[in-house]
Amino acid sequence: MKALKTLLLAKGIAAAVVAGAGIAAPAISHASPDDGMICRSGYTAQFAAGKMKCTKATVRRVALECSNPLFPIKRVRVPGIPGDATNGRDVCLRNNGIALSSNDPLTGLINGQDFVFVAVNNTKAVLAREAAERQEETFLGLGTDGVDSSSVSTLVVNGGIGAEDTVKVDITLFTFPIAAPSFTLQPLELDRPVLDLPLLSRTLP
Repeated sequence: MKALKTLLLAKGIAAAVVAGAGIAAPAISHASPDDGMICRSGYTAQFAAGKMKCTKATVRRVALECSNPLFPIKRVRVPGIPGDATNGRDVCLRNNGIALSSNDPLTGLINGQDFVFVAVNNTKAVLAREAAERQEETFLGLGTDGVDSSSVSTLVVNGGIGAEDTVKVDITLFTFPIAAPSFTLQPLELDRPVLDLPLLSRTLP
């Protein structure tokens, strides 16, 4: 009977060790078709006409400039100028000795003759969008076709530093969704006994 108790004790401990090893097994990640697709971190999923898009919004600012050589002098104007109806829009002056400070209204000046408003450089807005696209591809570790983009440019009067007018470029980035991860428990493989069972083989009273 004592020998039987010893054998049963050893078998019970061995079973507990194996069971415990399965419970403590680490989780591993893998994907299967029924897990579905998700967007990368920072991207939002949009659905339309059965299509899924992953989008991310970002903004760039582009300075306005005097692109007309007839009006080469840029004057940044502040808002709230008494008698001014343009809210302080920046202008490009003709180089003919016109004196206009940042706080002066345009009273007495003729648009197209003495000045023009600063122009939006559409090429620079496009370059800002393309630069944002390339930067995102580098950040995500993707190739040159891994991210697409679109943009809308808006004039913002007094939107820059020191009340300088700027162009706000609202950029939408697109990228492909990725497989969603799932987590399962992976059983451990025991190369050797966790407990030295012979040491537990002792006669019970």
